[in-house]
Amino acid sequence: MKMSRSFSALLLSLSLCLGGLLAALPAHADEAFDNAFGAYQARQYDSAFQQFSQLAAAGDNRAKSFLAMMTLRGQGTTADIHAGAALARACAEGGEPTCYAIYAELNLPGQGLPVDLELARSWTRKAIAGGDVRAGYLLWQAYQLDPANQYIVDGKTDNAKYNQLRHRVVSQRANQIEAIDALAGAADAGYAPARLMLSALLIEQSGGGTSEQLISLLDGNPELPEKFLNYLRLAQQVQSLGPTRAAPKLIVDALPAARASAARALAAAGTANVTQCKDFRLMSISNVTELTDGVWLPLTNALVTDTYPIRGRWDEQWKVFFCDGERVLNVRFEADGLGGADYRFSD
Repeated sequence: MKMSRSFSALLLSLSLCLGGLLAALPAHADEAFDNAFGAYQARQYDSAFQQFSQLAAAGDNRAKSFLAMMTLRGQGTTADIHAGAALARACAEGGEPTCYAIYAELNLPGQGLPVDLELARSWTRKAIAGGDVRAGYLLWQAYQLDPANQYIVDGKTDNAKYNQLRHRVVSQRANQIEAIDALAGAADAGYAPARLMLSALLIEQSGGGTSEQLISLLDGNPELPEKFLNYLRLAQQVQSLGPTRAAPKLIVDALPAARASAARALAAAGTANVTQCKDFRLMSISNVTELTDGVWLPLTNALVTDTYPIRGRWDEQWKVFFCDGERVLNVRFEADGLGGADYRFSD
């Protein structure tokens, strides 16, 4: 039976999750296990599956983790998600840390089993507590894929849901806080899928100035997908402008409003043919104020600390070049409760 997959390219693949097992195995004194493991490494899957089956029947929980992995992959046996999930759960309940994350992921949407987000969270927490901080990526998925945390319904914004989510107080955001910190922990540990996912979050997250974190996550990776290479370039461009609390994507989104504000001011001052000017560009950002009446999401990982205000406002001055001259625009931002901000320019 073929396992279903989520369409998101950033979902933690089962092969990555399971592949970590091979690198993390300790040295084994057990000759039978070593022989089975050697067969697996040599891609002699039929022999490996048979040997692991015998070891599992004798109570070897490590062997059960390989049986779960091979059953899910269809290595040495027919691929069967339900049988693989049963093996993974038995292995997890037997205390094998690798199986905590395997079974947690299988309960997320898009894996072929009935979705059980609470079960996914529970086993992911055990994986993290057991030392597998990469599993923080799964905890973020459990949060992000939960319909209770989404306001896009059937491709459209549900305004009532949007307002309900953005006005949550800190005490109503325990899962969100846990999920972002866990994702940052996985990214901090160098887990590539988590680093990409966190950068996708930070590119839209305003309040703390996230360009530096984005650059630290993405710079130096020679195999960045084009989307994330663009994130890196944008973060570097924003950093060169000067300090800002606005997310890199928010700055891009606000440029048309900044241009319109500059055009209104020039027109009011008597400049003719303003609409013909095509030379608008943002030159620098300065005089960024502290967050007024700010309420921050209490995140603890250094990659995300002080990056997510759910309340508060701040001001910035943007120097722009337009119609053959420089002009300073004042802009006020107001945190929107969902990581972004609303903005208003004064001419």
